[in-house]
Amino acid sequence: MKGTKQNIAQALAPIPELMRKEYILGGQTYQDVFDLASVISSWTTIEHAKGKPLCLATTDKALLMAAVLASLDGGPLLVLPASLADAVIAETCKMTGAGAVLTDQSIALPRGIRSVPLQNKKTAAPVRSSRRTTDKPFLWLYTGGSTGAPKLWPKTPDNLIGEALNLKNVFGIHENDILVSTVPPLHIYGLLFSVLLPFVSRASISGTIPYFPREIIRTVDRAKGTVFIGSPMHYRALATSSFHMAHLNHAFSSGGFLEESHSLHFTRATDTGVIEVYGSTETGGIATRCRAEGKSEWQPFSCVRWTIDNDRLSVASPFLSPDLPVNKKGFFTTGDKASDTGKGTFMLHGRADGIVKIGGKRVDMSVIEQKIKSLPSITDAWVLSLPSRSGREHDIAALVVTKKTLTYLRKAFARVLEPTHMPRRIVLVSAIPTTLSGKRDHQAALSVLNEQGNKA
Repeated sequence: MKGTKQNIAQALAPIPELMRKEYILGGQTYQDVFDLASVISSWTTIEHAKGKPLCLATTDKALLMAAVLASLDGGPLLVLPASLADAVIAETCKMTGAGAVLTDQSIALPRGIRSVPLQNKKTAAPVRSSRRTTDKPFLWLYTGGSTGAPKLWPKTPDNLIGEALNLKNVFGIHENDILVSTVPPLHIYGLLFSVLLPFVSRASISGTIPYFPREIIRTVDRAKGTVFIGSPMHYRALATSSFHMAHLNHAFSSGGFLEESHSLHFTRATDTGVIEVYGSTETGGIATRCRAEGKSEWQPFSCVRWTIDNDRLSVASPFLSPDLPVNKKGFFTTGDKASDTGKGTFMLHGRADGIVKIGGKRVDMSVIEQKIKSLPSITDAWVLSLPSRSGREHDIAALVVTKKTLTYLRKAFARVLEPTHMPRRIVLVSAIPTTLSGKRDHQAALSVLNEQGNKA
């Protein structure tokens, strides 16, 4: 552990010749980030919030990185809310006992909760990143809620800083790189790739979070971005555009399933293969693949051990959240079905919790979804299982993006689905609901189905 602690401290330590370099492109320097960290550490040490978590209600990457440095200096434990809505921040503070909020937003603070003032930089003592034990939790963040209600997961410095260092080494990210991210840093993908990875690499990151295709293309071009960080939602949006990103060396996608056609469209436009990263908040990154290289199987990171247990993927990794249930050998069984290719790689086959009983038979939601999405009139679809109204077994429900009518869909579904696989509730939507991080939003989908569900 001593070696790990030294590696983390070294990765985060000030480098004198790079302190004036821009961490945020066109904005804060590395010196500014360390100064902010000193202010946060000093204030939370002397104020009543001492010993209580600090709620990070911001998407400002410099502020988030400064908070991480302050925490590792022995400062406050940290918690990232699922979103920046006032009600969510208030609930997060209540659930975690947060004593203060770090924010650059205009928000209504919960009663009794103070905001960290970011002045008085001259009176703050410099931070050191080696005071906190690296194998104990220091930051909590939420899952995206794609398979159920969002859950709060603890992460250690070994988890987060260790994974950022692994990404730096595997992909060769360095100080001359310029990163552009479309993913907010409130969840693990955005936090790792757009806050921690650029910092440990001493690279620069764009401060903006572009969303629409023209905005994304313009931001990458103006920044002369060399690393693009997107989600399946953004690659899908870009698939309708013509563009060329001349300076790109790497492109990443995570947070959900990336359609092969969207991946290959991006590659044709930029001459850059999209590296898909598979993992979760609780497991960290597990494996990657690149469709431009003809890969459909997943290649695990070298530091991740894996096995198949009853058709489910089990992993042992330095990035696992510390409270995950593991067996005697340190393996955690995921909720994903997988098979061993025999070549040191594995194939994924959907969620194990996507298999439910319908009419006394086991039915795989992912298979039904793929059949529906294969229909030429369907732009996108999401098939879910809901408790049946009789209270027994499950009903199949579907959100469908199409210009066709419900009558047309029922007939089209009947051509590709068995009678027992037909969705009983169908809702036509303009887009599949997603979270800020680009993952499918399970709670939003349930709300839509409950409000607008139709019997097929």
